[in-house]
Amino acid sequence: MSAISGAKCRQCQRRYHDRGAWNAVVERGVVVGVLCPRCQTPAENAEAEIHDATLHYDRDGAGRLIGRPKGE
Repeated sequence: MSAISGAKCRQCQRRYHDRGAWNAVVERGVVVGVLCPRCQTPAENAEAEIHDATLHYDRDGAGRLIGRPKGE
C-alpha cells in the first residue's frame, strides 16, 4: 500500500504507517481512502483477508484498481 503514503484513516484521521492491516476503500476502481486496523469492523477485516488470499491486484488502462483471481 505504498501508493497511499501520507493518507489518513477515513474514520479516526490516524496517519497511515506501513504496518498493520490497513484496508483500502475502493469505489469504481479508485482508492478513495483507507481504514486503520482499529476502525475496521471484523467483517471488513475478514473481507480484506479473503481478497488478499484470492485476488491479484493490478491497474487497468485507465489506472483503476482491478482484482483478478490468483492462479490465472
